[in-house]
Amino acid sequence: MNSGLVVGSMPTFSEFYRAINSRPPFPWQERLARQVAREEKWPVEIGVPTGLGKTACLDIAIWWLASQADRSPDKRTAPTRIWWLVNRRLLVDSTAAHAESVRQALLNSQSHSIDEEVARVMSAVACRLRALSTGRNSDPLEVIRLRGGIQSRRPSDPSVPSVLLSTLPMFGSRLLFRGYGSSRTMRPIDAALSGTDSLILVDEAHLAKHLVRLVPDLGECTRNVRPLLAGARTRLRVVSLTATGDSLVQDRFNLDTEDEANSIVRQRLDAPKTIRVRRMARVRDVVSGLVQETLSILEQASAPAACLVFANTPATARAVYNKLTSRSGKATDHPPEVVLLTGRTREREAERIRSRILDPVSGIPASRDQASPRERHLIVVATQTLEVGADVDAEFLVTETCGVRALTQRLGRLNRLGRFERAESVYVHAPPLKRKGLQAWPVYGTEPAEVLNQLEKGLDDADTVDVSLRNVAAVLGKPGDDPGRAPQILPGLLWEWVKTTTPPEGEAPVELYFSGISGAVRFVSLIWRAHVPEPEERLWPRATDRETISVPISEVRKALDGDGELRRLKPDGVTVEPAVLEEIQPGDVLILSTDCGLLDEFGWNPSSLLQVVDVSVQTHGVPLHAEALKRLCGVEVADLVNVALGLVPDEEDMDETDQADAVAQIVKMLQSTTAPGWEASEWNEVVTSIRPQVISAAKEVPRLALRAPELSGGISDELDETSLAESAVELEAHGEAVGTFARLIAERIGLSCDLTRIAELAGRLHDLGKSESRFQRWLDPLALSPTLLAKSSTPRHCWEATRKAAGWPSRGRHEALSARLVHRWIRTCEHDLDPGLAELLVHLVISHHGSGRPLIPPSEDNTTGQVSAMIYGNRVEVSANIGRIDWEQPCRFRRLHDDWGPWSLALLEAIVRQADHAVSAGLQAGSGEDH
Repeated sequence: MNSGLVVGSMPTFSEFYRAINSRPPFPWQERLARQVAREEKWPVEIGVPTGLGKTACLDIAIWWLASQADRSPDKRTAPTRIWWLVNRRLLVDSTAAHAESVRQALLNSQSHSIDEEVARVMSAVACRLRALSTGRNSDPLEVIRLRGGIQSRRPSDPSVPSVLLSTLPMFGSRLLFRGYGSSRTMRPIDAALSGTDSLILVDEAHLAKHLVRLVPDLGECTRNVRPLLAGARTRLRVVSLTATGDSLVQDRFNLDTEDEANSIVRQRLDAPKTIRVRRMARVRDVVSGLVQETLSILEQASAPAACLVFANTPATARAVYNKLTSRSGKATDHPPEVVLLTGRTREREAERIRSRILDPVSGIPASRDQASPRERHLIVVATQTLEVGADVDAEFLVTETCGVRALTQRLGRLNRLGRFERAESVYVHAPPLKRKGLQAWPVYGTEPAEVLNQLEKGLDDADTVDVSLRNVAAVLGKPGDDPGRAPQILPGLLWEWVKTTTPPEGEAPVELYFSGISGAVRFVSLIWRAHVPEPEERLWPRATDRETISVPISEVRKALDGDGELRRLKPDGVTVEPAVLEEIQPGDVLILSTDCGLLDEFGWNPSSLLQVVDVSVQTHGVPLHAEALKRLCGVEVADLVNVALGLVPDEEDMDETDQADAVAQIVKMLQSTTAPGWEASEWNEVVTSIRPQVISAAKEVPRLALRAPELSGGISDELDETSLAESAVELEAHGEAVGTFARLIAERIGLSCDLTRIAELAGRLHDLGKSESRFQRWLDPLALSPTLLAKSSTPRHCWEATRKAAGWPSRGRHEALSARLVHRWIRTCEHDLDPGLAELLVHLVISHHGSGRPLIPPSEDNTTGQVSAMIYGNRVEVSANIGRIDWEQPCRFRRLHDDWGPWSLALLEAIVRQADHAVSAGLQAGSGEDH
């Protein structure tokens, strides 16, 4: 238990906020913190205007969690995980940057370079947060940003205080056991960490109405299940953060008179902003209108200034960008800098865009020193990705037709802090499209008609309207957007989704349930590689979120139409399979060759033919493949590659010297060129790190590795690569360590004594199946160990070859044998477990690599051998044939699902599985005294 482990007083919220932000909180921020701590719950909606510090809700959630660290875990009400959701991927995400700054402040709380009072406050909070988690000397707070369609990170275990910044589809798909970017085996863990012990802060929740409604409906589907955690932590708490919310919501938090009396709040509420209307006669004129108004508004500026240009679609934004760069470059000797920003950009390109937009001198961060003059105008052409989450501040703004909420958010980036004496904007209104007898605007339906009417009603003598924060709601009126409907969630449908091991064919797509029928955009993820594996080969290195972008399926099909057979990742996240454009599904990961284009410096561009950079080369070396090298360097080297790999006709004499010479020539060739699309410094860093050594693995492309130690590139549960370690690990010691870690996680999050015991037992017994003789030969090919092993020091690229030599079946699951042994022990030996807990123990063992939901698919196995193990003084022996299916498991899984509910059962699995991951990664569990 945590009670009594934490010493020292808890800082007030005001002290914590000052330590993080170097300024006092606004009155509303301090009042909300007091209310949350007093009532031990959050309001349903927080209706604070944009630009008044809603990001402080993260600070409040972290502070509240730390304030309860001295409670017994079963008395805690503050959730361990804090999710911040937005409806779209953000490239300029001030909330993510703020969360990371809080983490760094907590990590550096003992630094001698910080103020003594700040050190006192941050040390106290860091100590308390560490006391909540299991790992010895763990970070006080983990911050995880889910950027694209592939997830590379998640909280270390369920006890770790975490902030997760995610898009709506990334969170919603995880909640419904179909996590975009999650491998099939990791989906239950991702569901557990999103569906339990979590506070969900939804930024601009009007964009996520269906998710907000889905959460209580899921509760109705599972209302009769047993609670796993104390208080409300078993279920989700969703809080809507919105400047344009529902004023009729009873539990809504608003500004009050104390806020109005604050000078900074008043300055921002009354910051001067005007808007005028420019009507376009035809829809096709909107691009020209946006360009003309942008250039006109900047011509009136007395000094170089910044202008934001909002377009409704990436296609319109790119057309505006192209036209602006063409026209502005001819108009003056000092053309403005023009930047394009959409949500369809890889992290490599996004970093460059962010650096330009947030440059403290030439960019538009809200923190920019206004005393520093600009050398030239800056124009940022953006889609809705800049509407929320971006703390930017411009003097001028031009926007395409949109709805009330979107216009309110866009204007929130104009004179955001009230530091400009004048700030002007233009609303470029185009007529609606006519389809099937209806007139409407893309994205915003019929609402822009009323927006135009309201703006024109408010025009003054100068044909402008005051749209300051204080006035904008009165000017625009109530939002008239209609989110449409979403299908009804039913228990039977939810049951189909939780069957993650063998998902049923033709299952319902999850995105309709959190995005609605009309609002659901079906996305796939794209990655570009110099080497594209053939079907049934494995992608190496594993795909990461830094190299992906998410693009609507419809656009991908249009861009790739006629390109022949595609490649995509199977649900294991490792193996490649052929794909047909008409059959790709949301969440699929497609692998494109770097010479197919479709990507430029600003992201997704279907008309681009430019060579795309393979960012995986920077961390994992160069693929030793003729076609890949040709894509990288434009040189035909097939003969050299064949010699380097020993692939020459039998009649030709060749020795190791010839191979080494061929490798050396390839390395020299790489070092003498700059790959297309790469910056010279980037490429030079890669080629100077190459070592002339070929690394190859079964079903993977050979490669020239880097001099730095090779990163893992992601460990696969499907291929049992979690059985690899830097050095061999004894089976008994590993089981004891995992059992201890699982027990401490269970205690830290507040499980009952019975469930804590089951988690510990499952951790101790989970790898018993590895004692099978073939598996031991796989782990220890030279039979060097005098004891049974749980982990092997075999290099990963030799892993498949040693499996074959040992005779262990392909994709054979050792956990099937572990569960068989535990099941036999329960049936034949004395113990004090009641039947329900005994069933749970078997399930936690059989599911510890993500299978068994509802069963483990069999592998072909003809062995007649036996496997035995000692379980608490009892010798237990069962068949070692893993081709036998445990047909009791589906019914066992269903009973446990009905008893505990989908997310609590997944959380119990996550405790054991993440304890295993932590121990395998070399982490140590800490007792209370370690904190």
